[in-house]
Amino acid sequence: MPNYEPYKRSVAIYLRKSRQDPSDESIEETLERHSAALMKAAREQDLNITGIYKEVVSGDGLFTRPQMVQLLQDIETDMYTAVLCVAIDRLGRSSQKDGGIILEALQEHNVCIITPNRTYNLDDEIDEQSVEMQSFIARQELKIIKRRLRTGLKASLESGYHVTEPPYGYERTYINRRPTLRIVEDEAAAVRTAFDMYVNQGIGTTTIARTLNSMGYKPHISDAFSRSSIAFMLKNPTYAGKIVWNKQKFIRKKNPNDTTHRKPNPESEWIISDGVHPAIVDADLWDKAQSLMSARFHPPVKSHELKNYYSGVLFCKHCGAPLTRSQGNKHHVPYLMCAKPSCNRSVKMEYMDRHILTELRNLLVDCSVDRVNPSSDKASRDTALSLTRAKSTLNTLRGQRSRLHDLLEQGVYDTDTFLERSKTLAAKIKDTENTVSTLEAAASGGVKQMTAKDIIPTLRELINDYDSLSPIHKNRMLKSVFKRVEYEKTASHATDEFTLNIELNFIM
Repeated sequence: MPNYEPYKRSVAIYLRKSRQDPSDESIEETLERHSAALMKAAREQDLNITGIYKEVVSGDGLFTRPQMVQLLQDIETDMYTAVLCVAIDRLGRSSQKDGGIILEALQEHNVCIITPNRTYNLDDEIDEQSVEMQSFIARQELKIIKRRLRTGLKASLESGYHVTEPPYGYERTYINRRPTLRIVEDEAAAVRTAFDMYVNQGIGTTTIARTLNSMGYKPHISDAFSRSSIAFMLKNPTYAGKIVWNKQKFIRKKNPNDTTHRKPNPESEWIISDGVHPAIVDADLWDKAQSLMSARFHPPVKSHELKNYYSGVLFCKHCGAPLTRSQGNKHHVPYLMCAKPSCNRSVKMEYMDRHILTELRNLLVDCSVDRVNPSSDKASRDTALSLTRAKSTLNTLRGQRSRLHDLLEQGVYDTDTFLERSKTLAAKIKDTENTVSTLEAAASGGVKQMTAKDIIPTLRELINDYDSLSPIHKNRMLKSVFKRVEYEKTASHATDEFTLNIELNFIM
């Protein structure tokens, strides 16, 4: 098997227009030019591109760059092995704190930085110092530029120009090279429908989300509307033709995983202006929506205590999303539900507890039965055969990855199709590489997988103390038993009739 650098396995492209780019070039033109250059570099360096993050707004701070925030969140889930960008300063040069957050996230998750000219491994001391020095120089340059531009930004906002990501219903346009919005009529119809249903028909956000989804509307950054995205839509003053800026400031923590607190600014510091862009709904309808939302709103109680002890265990069979815990409003009965509207029916946690306990008892009976293991010689032969097949599959998949770039350049695939195929291929490569590593370790005697005999004490403790265990302890024990449990329910919400597809974390 050829030596293949792991950092090439799953690479994200990050695109952001810099003030060093030509001023007469729009953001879209700059990003398209950079994208072509980085795709060429990816082909030359044999990189597997599985994500592209385009920063439409060149924000000064980390949290004014939604695509970088999203990239960091995806890095925290180990989605990528490297980030490809035009230069180091494109990742961030706003402040030492923001730069530290980005570099720490990359370093903690073993993510390399790749530019067309060089690859930086942040575990290497020389590479790390080089990145830090380039970031320092970039920050000093930025401070000088910011002093000149701060006044201009405030003037643009006060003049009604829209400088952030276009909300649903709008797209970016420019007037005298200043950013504003124009209406996308197909999407604007969904916005008007949402306001009409909420204000004039008295319909809630969950039903509105389901209605828009059933009509074929799709939001910009997710697969379907949800109650939270509808609520955000109804509160957005942009739809009434307004620009509201500086209502709050962010108090950030050192780690991207930490909670970002928002602190309201005094109204005297707000920037409120009539937008240059056209309104989608009239001011009267928008004001009525705000009054209704204020009357219905109940501030959430924030707590970092784990309540859903099925977190990381239970997943929706239909879409693969994890089941979330929801406290019923009427009788305060906790439910488990798929986050995607109308995807899967919800279930009471007490019903799930009953089913899981039944599965645990059945597993304990099965694990307690004496089993005759195959001979060690046969097991070794099977492992060797599986390893050979896995390596062959891995070589085939890597060959397919190389051909993807050919199909993109020939115009057979557009960028979206290329990314879709590349993500699928990257997942297969990662799984196969893990399989190869596991089989190689097993062949050398380096892996001892948990067996039915090993799990018996855990099963007994879970069964005997299920109701008294703390959620955190219970969650850890469930994860040691179940690798993944997929849930499906077609019956009524009130019944306990559902199916579970169970993948175990040990060998029976």
